[in-house]
Amino acid sequence: MFFRASANNIQISSVSIEKKDTIEGTAFVQFTLSWDHSWKDRVHYNWDAAWVFVKSYSPSERIWRHVSFTKPEGSPVQKAGNNCYMALPHNIGKANVPIWSEFGTSQTDFGTTMYSGVFIYRKEVGNGSLLIEDIQLQFNYRDYNFTDQDLIQVAVFAIEMVYVPAKEFFIGDGTSPNALYAQDKNLIIKVDVPNGQQSLMGKVTEETGWTYNGTAVPDTFPKGKKAFYMMKYEISQHGYADFLNTLNPEQQRNRTSCNPFAAKGTVALVPSNYNSNPLQYRNYVRIKTPAEPETNDYPAKGAVFGHSISGANNDESWDRESNGGNIACNFLSWDDGLAYLDWACLRPMSEMEFEKACRGHQFLRRGMAWGEQYGVAANNFAITDAGLATEVSSNPAACYLETGKAPWVMRVGAFARDSTLRNEAGASYYGIMNLSDNLWERCVNVSTAEGRTFIPREGDGALNEQTGDAEVEDMMKGIVCWPSAAGGGFRGFQVSNRTWATATYTNNANEGERTPWNGFRGCRYPPTGTKFDL
Repeated sequence: MFFRASANNIQISSVSIEKKDTIEGTAFVQFTLSWDHSWKDRVHYNWDAAWVFVKSYSPSERIWRHVSFTKPEGSPVQKAGNNCYMALPHNIGKANVPIWSEFGTSQTDFGTTMYSGVFIYRKEVGNGSLLIEDIQLQFNYRDYNFTDQDLIQVAVFAIEMVYVPAKEFFIGDGTSPNALYAQDKNLIIKVDVPNGQQSLMGKVTEETGWTYNGTAVPDTFPKGKKAFYMMKYEISQHGYADFLNTLNPEQQRNRTSCNPFAAKGTVALVPSNYNSNPLQYRNYVRIKTPAEPETNDYPAKGAVFGHSISGANNDESWDRESNGGNIACNFLSWDDGLAYLDWACLRPMSEMEFEKACRGHQFLRRGMAWGEQYGVAANNFAITDAGLATEVSSNPAACYLETGKAPWVMRVGAFARDSTLRNEAGASYYGIMNLSDNLWERCVNVSTAEGRTFIPREGDGALNEQTGDAEVEDMMKGIVCWPSAAGGGFRGFQVSNRTWATATYTNNANEGERTPWNGFRGCRYPPTGTKFDL
């Protein structure tokens, strides 16, 4: 089976099960991975990577489980003559450029370490398309209720990520109202700036010893000094539909605005109070096949979701490039976003990590993510190739769409073309897209007590079986690692504007609220020892 969980033409193909060993109970998931516009850049000391993970399906139980890979044996090693590095017993067959890989771990609720996914990226400086064939990841199939005689069913997912290195950076600009402001390396304060003026703040150089309005910020709170990976794009509608398709009906009911047993063509995410004309909000996720109820022989089966502008009965008209699957997925609540990140073994970003991903080490008052002061909002323009993977603004000078303005949301990365510069594409310092446009960015804030409880532990791929909620906990310590929506805020539009990330605003405390301008993306820390020069 094949699923795609992001955009920029990242593709998984040729999925198969190979080398099944009935003595050891192991098998290899084999597949081909490709994506466009890959890079590794010495100027910024960063790169893009595919975060790859696998789910297995049990037909008798009608459930999907996250697959944990066999523990890698040491560091990645080169296979003879193919310039592809992966730790044994795993393997890469061949690639069009030298490839490096590193396995990421997640902790289960009870502290067990699992190898939950793998980062795959360029080994050397360069840019262009990647084609990586015959990747083989070993796992123990008996751990997932497969017998030696069973036909093993798996789905492989890939999300494009960008590496943000461990370097100094500016946080806030000391100018925008409600912006974060660092008076010196050990102090963070909220400033209400008279007449929009404030002196230049210092650089962030310490990971500990910070306070906020006189309250200590815990050492565990991610302040941005450490390296991290961030999703290059917001979650796409195709990616969110793929996620929904691995859930049971009760989980789907909580991760959508619809009843999963509803008729084919039912709009999935637009709440009823927006439904006078749901298509105006450009969210085309719908029920393609209704859920099936429980029988004497089988448990209930989840609905199949797809993307279709019309919701027509003809299946051939669904899930085409013209049906908007690459448009960023709006109408995601706080709980929806956290569930997706837990399922993908990622985590939420802090607002400090958002600042770093936007600015890099550059300082600019009232700056946008692409390194200029504000910009010309593309509020009135036509869309070329609407709904396609090539969807762009008809105005080549436009680099952002003001959040919340019609047409509400566009394809992820829609302002980038092959020849565009950073400021024309709306790209951040590190090459991350749409941080100052398209949808509001959801992040964990430092201004609330709830936000400061955040422990940046990655998800383990498993959701609550009844509710479909994220469950990222340290059961040994009795700690919930991720905050409720009371600790979450909104970023975007103006890089330093955190008006929607303060305790003053109560609307961000609604875990289930879905609006046309809310989206999501996630992060995770890189594997230990990750470095630029390999």
